[in-house]
Amino acid sequence: MTLAADVRSVLVEQIEKLDGVAAVNIHTYTIPPTDKTDDKPVFLITEIANDESGYGNNNPTNLAQKPQIQIYYPKDYSLSMDSLENNLKRLMRIAGYYCFSDTGHFMSPDDQQTMVTMKFNHSKGEI
Repeated sequence: MTLAADVRSVLVEQIEKLDGVAAVNIHTYTIPPTDKTDDKPVFLITEIANDESGYGNNNPTNLAQKPQIQIYYPKDYSLSMDSLENNLKRLMRIAGYYCFSDTGHFMSPDDQQTMVTMKFNHSKGEI
């Protein structure tokens, strides 16, 4: 399983804690053109890094992983973005992923959609 797939499974398993989010709108690597929801946020999970680290006997002992989650909000999103993002960070933290960067909200230049990008650190041992 890839890092992005691992992160997706963390979110899907706890989907009820992410108010207003549907599992069908959580994607890895690319958002299919068929995902045209107007009422739910769309998640895109990608990988920034998956580097070997921690060495013993000249062999790596774990991976320093960095997944990234982008959330694209519908134009007329009525729920609390802050609440959703805080719950997301809490779920990720419980699963061992720690947020090290949160861009804050910005508008995508092409369709003026509100979005946010969060980056996480994770250490996967025993490789």
